[in-house]
Amino acid sequence: MIQQLIIFITYFTQLLAIMNPFSVVPTFLSLTEGLSKNEVEAILRKATLAGLTIVIVFAVAGKYILEAFNVSVAGLRVAGGIVLMTIALDMLGEEPRTKRMDPRDIAVVPIATPLIIGPGTITTILLLVSSKPGDLVNQMLVLTAGIIACLVSFGVLRSSEILVKALRTSTIRAIGRFMALIIAGVAVEMIVHGVQMYYATLFMNNSR
Repeated sequence: MIQQLIIFITYFTQLLAIMNPFSVVPTFLSLTEGLSKNEVEAILRKATLAGLTIVIVFAVAGKYILEAFNVSVAGLRVAGGIVLMTIALDMLGEEPRTKRMDPRDIAVVPIATPLIIGPGTITTILLLVSSKPGDLVNQMLVLTAGIIACLVSFGVLRSSEILVKALRTSTIRAIGRFMALIIAGVAVEMIVHGVQMYYATLFMNNSR
């Protein structure tokens, strides 16, 4: 039980770091500027539903998605690590993560995806599920961690105006950069483990 709790906390921390809601706050405020409180709440409800749907689909069907595209876990780890590293560098360089869009059509794209549930989050969910094939407990841990991380992320956006007043924009950016460093660390681990898996597979094949 304790081991499962530790695994859950690890999954939750990784997914929340990759979703990185604090770095999205300035963009979210810019996208919803001029809208009424009710309009913002409606956007957040729709975005939350879309985000949860994406998390659930990839957590439940991640194994089948890998099989359909004939992608190995090792390959996905290396590719996912590269994607995460790119995202981390993009965040550290303060590059814009999305273009300004019509406020009437921003709940699903870009707020739900790619701002909160981006390629890095999807890749990580697939990797976590596929790391223990057929393990329903692990799958449930990933699913639960993903759902809670998603809810926390949208909760941060819901409190964005309060956060800006309490922490100031500079503090929020600092938190975003710290989260970017965590993502970069996760990316390195993914790449290293992927390469190790490749070498282990080659060694096993050559020893036969």
